[in-house]
Amino acid sequence: MPIFLEDTLSDESKEISYHLPRIDSDGRVTEVKKTLKVKIPAGVADGERIRLKGQGGLSVGEGASGDLYIRIRLVPHPLFDVEGHNLIITLPIAPWEAALGVKVILPTLSGKIQLTIPTNSQSGQRLRVKGKGLPSKQTQGDLYAVLKVVMPPSSNEAIKDQWQKLAELAPFEPRAEWSEAS
Repeated sequence: MPIFLEDTLSDESKEISYHLPRIDSDGRVTEVKKTLKVKIPAGVADGERIRLKGQGGLSVGEGASGDLYIRIRLVPHPLFDVEGHNLIITLPIAPWEAALGVKVILPTLSGKIQLTIPTNSQSGQRLRVKGKGLPSKQTQGDLYAVLKVVMPPSSNEAIKDQWQKLAELAPFEPRAEWSEAS
């Protein structure tokens, strides 16, 4: 059963339909469509199974019906990746936002929050937002914002001059450790 990440935040009921084989009075096997409302518990995880007792196929003889198992599959989300009960979001920031720090509005599954990007942040740095991930049976996961420094789409001569001044003002060799390694 495909489940959206937002559906894992609270107990939701989903309607499912499935077909079961039945033997009619003439001994022929037919299919009967069955529809149920299934309560999806908050904190359900990808791959988890939900057991619906007595909702499966008939047993041999006069025995009770078997159980139906539903396997949960989390639908990929356009913004978030899932690591256990933690959520990961890639947060694009401009070079000057990484250098100077900034407050940004960050989406979560339960709404938007304000996140402070510290000064001198690095691309790839992970910022933790406690309790904004997926629920589990015991606790709440966290949200990790992974910073991605992105350049503006185009620049003119004035902007290039500013970058050149910055390069001269703040000499920095990002690959200095490479020369030490060889």
